[in-house]
Amino acid sequence: MGDFANDGFSPDESPPHFVEVKDFFLSQIEISNAQYCIFLNEIGNRHEGGDFWLDIYNLECLIEMSKRGFIPKEGYENHPVVRVSWFGARAYAEWVGGRLPTEAEWEYAARNAGLPQQYAYGDRLTRAFANIVGVGSRDQFDGTAPVRHFPPSRLGLYAMAGNVWEWCMDWYEPDYYGSSPEISPQGPEQGEFRVMRGGSWNHSRWNCRAVTRGRDLPQKHANDVGFRVVIPAVTKKKVRQFQINKKP
Repeated sequence: MGDFANDGFSPDESPPHFVEVKDFFLSQIEISNAQYCIFLNEIGNRHEGGDFWLDIYNLECLIEMSKRGFIPKEGYENHPVVRVSWFGARAYAEWVGGRLPTEAEWEYAARNAGLPQQYAYGDRLTRAFANIVGVGSRDQFDGTAPVRHFPPSRLGLYAMAGNVWEWCMDWYEPDYYGSSPEISPQGPEQGEFRVMRGGSWNHSRWNCRAVTRGRDLPQKHANDVGFRVVIPAVTKKKVRQFQINKKP
């Protein structure tokens, strides 16, 4: 885990270290607007951490209110939900019987089971494989792209680089790697920011490396931040699988 290529991009990516994670299932896609609307129409858009889960009244939000309840804006049904806080992401994950991924789980998945590679697609990232800043090739989007628009990684995961940043469970600490446990690290016990991973449509390929660490306040909303869900490999909870990997 960390800056094994010694790029020196950011001090918080060092030191590189070995980590073991337990078996887990990760949703193939970033949770879509259509999926999040089903959740909102059952649970509601609740207030937590000083703000609402979804910033519904912001023009950049891709979900709106109608007489039928919460619905995706036309044409954005299968785009990842954005303007969602960490609290709103966690609430959805728990609703389907899961949780947000830890930072270690996310990086393990982004590196195709821990391979020493820079991106989810190898050591290079082009616009044929990811929605990053600018346009070209398969990337024709100035904002989010549909969750399955680009090819999947070797593990069958979509958009593990670019499209939207993804909330993780962990608190952020810049020097956490220096004291991280070797087995199933859960992040610091407290902090100000929550970790985000993966980069977005609004960032260069360099920010979409598998080791890049982002962060933001858990109550904040942004037009390039979403999430996906982890289900533990062994669970006694009822899991709404159809709400996690259902194809648009």
